[in-house]
Amino acid sequence: MITLLWDLDGTLLDSYKVILESVLAVLSREGMTPDPAETYKRLIETSVKSFFGEVSEYPNRLWERYRALNAARDGEIRLMDGAAETLRALTAMGVPNFVFTHKGETARAVLRRLGVLTYITDVLSAGGGIPRKPAPDGIDLLIARHNLDRRQTFYIGDRPIDMECAKNAGVRGILFLPPSSPASPTGLETYTVSTLTEIPEIVYTNFH
Repeated sequence: MITLLWDLDGTLLDSYKVILESVLAVLSREGMTPDPAETYKRLIETSVKSFFGEVSEYPNRLWERYRALNAARDGEIRLMDGAAETLRALTAMGVPNFVFTHKGETARAVLRRLGVLTYITDVLSAGGGIPRKPAPDGIDLLIARHNLDRRQTFYIGDRPIDMECAKNAGVRGILFLPPSSPASPTGLETYTVSTLTEIPEIVYTNFH
């Protein structure tokens, strides 16, 4: 059975505006004024935590401030275009959907508020010792927990680091590159899509 594992921020959730504004607010408090466009590009290329490590001697302090600020704005986050439609179609096809994210403890609550948690079999928020992407441990844990077949498992994400994670876990990758994304194909992905609604067709055409 085909199984889909999803990244959250920037993939199912239209959350980068909130993330970027939170990062810039934290940096402003430190007296830094980075270019917003370049900061956004770096966040896509790496991660918020890695970015803080690049720009500050005190990345953990910045990370904790960011987490508090970002969590307080969870109510502003919306779904990506086509996310609900895509999850609904995949569920109707009998395709299980899982989420592996670094968003944290609020991930499940956000998905519930947005009305799509019922389409998700399990949500794994990295923490509690789970290494961050591109380490494969989070995907490995979901595969072991639900006895998934790696050969029929895809990880869907919008960043190069997601495709590295998929490769390291021995699963296939679907890179989501909407028109606004500054990212580029990595060569590691099995498919690249510009809209989420392309994904059910990929599953149907190739595996049904």
